[in-house]
Amino acid sequence: MNYFKWPIVAAGLAAVTAWGAAATHSGGTENLALDPLWDDGKAEFSTYVGTTERYGQTRPTEARLIVVKEDLVRSTLVKSDAGPVPGKTLEAIKLNFLADFPTGTYTYHQMATVMFERATLDVLKETMSHTESCGITFVRVGPKNGRLTHEAHSYWDGEADREVEIRWPAGERLYWDALPVSLRRWVASGRAPVESRVWMLPSQVSGRSPIESTKPVLATISVADGGTIEVPAGRFASRRIEVATPAGTDAFWFDVRFPYVMLEMRTHAGRRLALRKTQRLDYWNHHALGDEKLLL
Repeated sequence: MNYFKWPIVAAGLAAVTAWGAAATHSGGTENLALDPLWDDGKAEFSTYVGTTERYGQTRPTEARLIVVKEDLVRSTLVKSDAGPVPGKTLEAIKLNFLADFPTGTYTYHQMATVMFERATLDVLKETMSHTESCGITFVRVGPKNGRLTHEAHSYWDGEADREVEIRWPAGERLYWDALPVSLRRWVASGRAPVESRVWMLPSQVSGRSPIESTKPVLATISVADGGTIEVPAGRFASRRIEVATPAGTDAFWFDVRFPYVMLEMRTHAGRRLALRKTQRLDYWNHHALGDEKLLL
């Protein structure tokens, strides 16, 4: 089962004051990644609670979405240890998705990282790892030898150590796993209802990596007023966005206020997530015993 096709439980945002610098922003239809908010040396750190359907049963799930600016080495698209270097690095926005849920005697650990070019919010690269007691699956989608390639490494027969070229049809391109960031521009526009057709690479978050994961599909994005929703983090005016593909329809709710944090997610594949808390946090500096209280 591909788990990054999520359903939602209910989500909410922290108070506006938690954002500090978020009170002033560019807004509108401009690229939200260019806002000075992302230069404050912190990350958008959001925690979610919900459920995942697995083996015919509902599993309690904890998830995190982390959005942060990062400097990448152009030639390798990995983090620059030296920070920004003129001519050598580019500014990127990184989205990390993490989810954990128990399945009896073992636990699933899933993570996807999507790197966006800050100037355009075009996806540069995606990586995904899935681990549990049966084995490890790893996927990389990115440029290699002049092509956009999908590399899969898995413990499943027929899926291990496979590399194929991704071929995009003409038209706008989106990645399903990037949607918690990519969809925000439709929220920022303030227009509803809106309907758009795009090509979309399916989610990579799964213990399996079937060949279908390498093939973009046609998707319809529908934007509407989501009304006021109540979630663990509070009550919020929202924008609802549905993403329909041949596999099914997934729904997302975003706060109508900048930076348009995702409030809820609901997918056809059986995952429900709801925002519990969001904050600006330099989380990499909080690794001492007891720092987990920052997540409560």
